[in-house]
Amino acid sequence: MRRTKTALTFAAALLGLTTLGSCTEPEPENFATIRIEMSPTNGTTELFAGTTEITATVQYETCLQDFYLVRQPTFQKDGTDGAPVFADFEDRLCSDFMDIPDCEVTEIKQNLIDANQVYSLAVTFKINDPSTLPYRELHIGPLPVEAFAGCDSGQGPSVELRQSGLIGKNSAGTQIWRIGALPGTNIAVANQGAPLRVDLVAN
Repeated sequence: MRRTKTALTFAAALLGLTTLGSCTEPEPENFATIRIEMSPTNGTTELFAGTTEITATVQYETCLQDFYLVRQPTFQKDGTDGAPVFADFEDRLCSDFMDIPDCEVTEIKQNLIDANQVYSLAVTFKINDPSTLPYRELHIGPLPVEAFAGCDSGQGPSVELRQSGLIGKNSAGTQIWRIGALPGTNIAVANQGAPLRVDLVAN
């Protein structure tokens, strides 16, 4: 009888541990993306015909420069903590989100060059079906979220999209379109509300 009672008590304890484990809240993600919506000027969707590759480049502003170079250098792309994060986002950028084109990530490149003051993140996409490009969103990342970035007061973990920050190429490697007009606000942080909507024109 004592053995039976002991076994039941042990089973109940295991059940309690399992229940507690299943109720644990998942940890928030420390990295996310910004979104760029591709809008052909005057609705000329033919602009995208023949597009096989897109490169999107954003510039790290002060907080993220300090994040990668001073506060958390191990989270750089080649760092011990950063390498798996970047590898994960290579898989996710063209699969885990809605309103994205039919694409694959071929490269995520990070530049942190103090001498030339070049601090950027560039994502190159292979486009499988250019007809899926109009008004779709490209996700650019990984980018630290505000709670993880540890910005100084008055700063945010923001990036800037410049006029040269989005280009489309054909199978010959020739640039066929570019940004014609930036949105009124060309600064964004990870998990921003609305995407950065850019008007695109033929090159």
